[in-house]
Amino acid sequence: MSDSLFDTFNIKLEGSWVRSATTIRLDSEGQGKGTTLSFEDDLGLPDKKTVPSLSFEWQFARKHRLGVRWQDINRGSVTQVLEEIEWGGEIIPIDAEVTLDFDIRSLSADYTYYPWIKERWAGGIGLGIRSMGLRTILRADGSELEAEIDGTAPLPYINFEYRRMLGERWRLKAQVGWLEVKISDIKGGQYIGRLAAEYLSTRRWGFGAAINYSAIDVDWESIKGPEEDLLTAIIDLDLDDFSLYLRFRW
Repeated sequence: MSDSLFDTFNIKLEGSWVRSATTIRLDSEGQGKGTTLSFEDDLGLPDKKTVPSLSFEWQFARKHRLGVRWQDINRGSVTQVLEEIEWGGEIIPIDAEVTLDFDIRSLSADYTYYPWIKERWAGGIGLGIRSMGLRTILRADGSELEAEIDGTAPLPYINFEYRRMLGERWRLKAQVGWLEVKISDIKGGQYIGRLAAEYLSTRRWGFGAAINYSAIDVDWESIKGPEEDLLTAIIDLDLDDFSLYLRFRW
């Protein structure tokens, strides 16, 4: 096995150019189905943002690895709505000015077992969980609406990985993962993918680039609304990013 195929420990700092597409509907138990909103198209939320990402990996045995990745995407917008919107049993009238704050906090942790380790490549399978924290605050002038959704959705997934050394200093890594689950009042699923190429410049340092893809859908029931009304949030979220990174390895 190549000494460069795995690191015992590594820490990676990324600069990530994130592109997002967010669709949310907030249904009321008493008032029925709400309006399906694209936060980017209907409410002017920026669909691109540059954010830092931080990752850590530990190869604690020859065939066993733990990995963690953190990312926080906080966006906001102020726009004038062009059609009537029903949001959680409340009506937002046409031409109302809507202020939106939307924060996505993502912490992913995964374990990978490598049944196949050769001289220049390795293949693994494992389990991971993404803790997706979502905080949405929506205010509308011309109405008394000020709605907030704040909570965390645990989304597990099955993970497959392939890595290969190309020459003595280039390392390639590819991952795919998916799963659909229901935990308590949250039903959701996700598809994830990652492709990274890295140059190992010294024994301690490496740098590279990666493409990350994730498609997430969540049905979140029993959210408390106004006057004890129970709400259900239906969320579809696509998050893609292109990252440049620096890795410290030992």
